[in-house]
Amino acid sequence: MTDWALVAKIAGGGFGIVMLVLAILAALVWIVGLAARRFTEKGKQSTAKGRKA
Repeated sequence: MTDWALVAKIAGGGFGIVMLVLAILAALVWIVGLAARRFTEKGKQSTAKGRKA
């Protein structure tokens, strides 16, 4: 006989873990994107200042 409560626990746990991992990856990608944008802007500003001088 199938224990549907156990099936629900396993399926729900697996789904929850997948969503948790995806949320962590999304946060990491967002943070890396912010850092890349900030470094790119600083690089553009420093080269623009260097050209004026």
